[in-house]
Amino acid sequence: MKTIGIAVVGFGTIGSGVVKILQDLAPLIEKRTGIYPELRWVVDKDITSPRSVKVEKAKLTTDYKEALADPSVEVVVELVGGKGFAYTLIEESLKGGKHVVTANKALLAERGQKLFMLAKEMKKSLLFEASVGGGIPILRTISHSLVGDRIRALYAIVNGTTNYVLTQMALNKSSLEDALKEAQRKGFAEADPTLDMNGDDAAHKLAILATLAFHTELDFSHVHYEGIEHIALEDILHAERMGYTVKLLAIGKRDEDNRLELRVHPTLVPKDNQLAFVHYEYNAILVESEYLGTSMYYGKGAGSHPTATAVVADIMAIAEHSREGNFELFRPYQRLEVKSMDEITSRYYIRFHVLDQTGVLAQIASIFGKYGISIASVLQPEQSETTSVPLIMTTHEARERNMRQAMEEISRLSFIQDKVMMIRIMDGH
Repeated sequence: MKTIGIAVVGFGTIGSGVVKILQDLAPLIEKRTGIYPELRWVVDKDITSPRSVKVEKAKLTTDYKEALADPSVEVVVELVGGKGFAYTLIEESLKGGKHVVTANKALLAERGQKLFMLAKEMKKSLLFEASVGGGIPILRTISHSLVGDRIRALYAIVNGTTNYVLTQMALNKSSLEDALKEAQRKGFAEADPTLDMNGDDAAHKLAILATLAFHTELDFSHVHYEGIEHIALEDILHAERMGYTVKLLAIGKRDEDNRLELRVHPTLVPKDNQLAFVHYEYNAILVESEYLGTSMYYGKGAGSHPTATAVVADIMAIAEHSREGNFELFRPYQRLEVKSMDEITSRYYIRFHVLDQTGVLAQIASIFGKYGISIASVLQPEQSETTSVPLIMTTHEARERNMRQAMEEISRLSFIQDKVMMIRIMDGH
């Protein structure tokens, strides 16, 4: 019997899921692959607290070096998170001749290049399917199934927390605050949801997707990201009236000059687009490529079992490659330029709160004209008697730099009563 020895470092939610799959399905996996995945070690700072799965005491340790020193361990699974100890663990594992599987998107997005170079030097695999999209096999699809195609663009919903919140707001007319509390109550949002709500989590995932899709080295600092913290229920309702829904999109695009756009921000998505139907904690990645055309990959983007299935799939991919004497390697062969946000063009939704007086529209239109921005539509919902009224506009395609300059100038006008809200509209769909 061919076996592959595994050490799981990090016995939290995902680690417990990986252990459960290995305990429950190892015989089935062996029948399918001819290789038995054998759990040799489970490493965690806390090995005494009760878990959803039981591990025999001899396999539990608080010392990761004990697992790394075991010659029967061929694959180390890093599930501790963070960018400090996790980096050390992966580095030491690769240098010690172990293959590595990780779900650590922040580490890979910000410090991954050095680790990929080390894996290449050591002739070991460093796989990371679980870092994006939970159980959706999107990274393997991009790097294997679409290897004979050329990807032009990615439009992705890759953060379950924000998608749950926006879905609650759209379907149940909840405020952002109430929708977030509901997500926390159901376990779809952390106690501190900052890195989800501000777009940071989605930006790390976009960096990984773009690195694979466009075969390029990337600096995470080149990924622009904004969150949904300032989206109000009224924006959701206005968008609905205009035939859109609001989603936090991660967008990666390659232009004709081989330059990239990498951005995460709230986006108005047309109601007839496939991404508009991705609700609650689900994720989806829409891929546009030259030969296949448009394809979409959908599923649960987080959670113990979906993410654990991706981890186990990576373990078995390593097992099959090592049986053939090979190792699986990510090979970026270029370093593409990333456009600044000032250079991008988009259509825009803008929501003003203005004093109800004559000349307001004319002054706003004049400033837009000054910056070459063409108004596509104007909506002024009827309002009960108040001192300020909402004024909703959409624009034709405009340059981001011009739009920002216009917004700064308009914001200083005396009749503007609140912070101006600007949301980009999904292009070409």
